[in-house]
Amino acid sequence: MFRAENIHRWVGKIDILKWIDMHIASGEAVWLVWPNGCGKTSFLNTVNGFNTSTTWSFFLDDTDITSLSVEQRALSWIWRVFQSFGIFKGLSLYENLALAYVKQLWWKHKLLPISYLPKPIKDEIEHVLFEVDLRDKKDELAWNLSWWQMRLLEIARLYLQKTRLFLLDEPTAGVSPKLKEKVIELIKKIISLEKMVLIVEHDFSFLGQFVDKLYVIESWKNFAQGTYEQVKANEKVKEIYFG
Repeated sequence: MFRAENIHRWVGKIDILKWIDMHIASGEAVWLVWPNGCGKTSFLNTVNGFNTSTTWSFFLDDTDITSLSVEQRALSWIWRVFQSFGIFKGLSLYENLALAYVKQLWWKHKLLPISYLPKPIKDEIEHVLFEVDLRDKKDELAWNLSWWQMRLLEIARLYLQKTRLFLLDEPTAGVSPKLKEKVIELIKKIISLEKMVLIVEHDFSFLGQFVDKLYVIESWKNFAQGTYEQVKANEKVKEIYFG
């Protein structure tokens, strides 16, 4: 379980976030609906630890992680996919995924060759490449990938890192409707493993296929929350997002 409670942040005299609360259970996908330019990135940065807020509390299971740094939260397995890609375009797909095991490759301040990874880990990398339909490209440099393939590669690396809380910032931005299915399949697999997923996205049709709960933010604070059908039926949500 991840809990964010009483998140309030302002810059100067401007409120960026106003008393936002959120709960995500293991095996649950939560969708955060937030108009552009109204604090979405600031909220994710606060969850990550990049920003602090005036008052806030974060809990992972029963552990208070409020005071943890960005690095300490990452060690608690809170990882994020940004709108801009965080992959290494000058490395192959296989090398990008192998970096999920950097602890196993790091020895006496030196990064060891990927050949030092044990066979079970190599097999796991091969399997996830197959799952996202990129196995035939494993030795290609990542900059040869299409936009959507880069996104899949980035989410796949978080999956291999044993991430507990996935923060996905518009994971289908720039992805065609047909290829969104690959993203959906991977996210469903992550959820089935009892992981927690927080998604910021604007595509209602895409998210309606698998999210458990929605939080709608309007005027920098919680406005509505509930299941997909409950929130979609809200009259003000209809007015704001469906005209």
